[in-house]
Amino acid sequence: MKPTIDQLLARYYEGETTLDEENQLRAYFQHTESIPDHLLPHASLFQYVTSARAGQLSPDFTTRLDQKLVPQPVRAMGRVRQLTTWGMRLAAGVALLLIGFAGGQFYSRQSPDAAESVELATTGHPAGESIRKTLAFDAVAQTSASDRIHAINQSAELDRADREITQLLINTLNFDANVNVRLAACQALVRFEQEEGVREALIQSLRIQKDPNVQLTLIDALVAIKEKRAAADMQRLARNQQVLDIVRLKAEEGAGALSQVARSTS
Repeated sequence: MKPTIDQLLARYYEGETTLDEENQLRAYFQHTESIPDHLLPHASLFQYVTSARAGQLSPDFTTRLDQKLVPQPVRAMGRVRQLTTWGMRLAAGVALLLIGFAGGQFYSRQSPDAAESVELATTGHPAGESIRKTLAFDAVAQTSASDRIHAINQSAELDRADREITQLLINTLNFDANVNVRLAACQALVRFEQEEGVREALIQSLRIQKDPNVQLTLIDALVAIKEKRAAADMQRLARNQQVLDIVRLKAEEGAGALSQVARSTS
């Protein structure tokens, strides 16, 4: 039996879809007029990166997204249980993408000279071009996990990263189907932790990641860069009975370390 779009989405957020199935999802969400209301937030996710790369979002994008992400009563209890898992992660992920896009626009307007200097430093650089080409939204379906990891690892050759590159790495960390690719993106972002929006993105990612390997890596990363604002999120994770014990213990340890940093600098 052919899986439904809801079933494909559930598999997609668990990283279990094939390339053909991902292409099917992309094709399905290109025509929003025929999409049921409960699936419209997913359309925003699949269409976001293309719109952002073009430099603008559709006029009613944020309004429609806000309306569709407001929790609605659902008759079928099975649907409620489904949406409380990957559905809520989608909402947080789309919000993160919007924050990243808005931050990039603000940064470009407020610091044109600084932004231009970073962009010039990465434009034409083999590592920068490899990242742009391999991690671009419309290219991911045509690349292997090893290709994406190789492109991400090339970021070590860059002294700084412009907003486009950091946003591609953030998108990869949050939405790539392969956990090893997400881990590589996390490690790359730590190298660029002083770039605009990166620290905030790492904190946001800790809130939506479900894979324990990525959770552990993010905790270590946030402690390593002494990001005190992540302490509260780690405390919440430590109290979450649905995550693995090793993650809860690591989160408790990380929260303690960051709280100590906060006390020593106050």
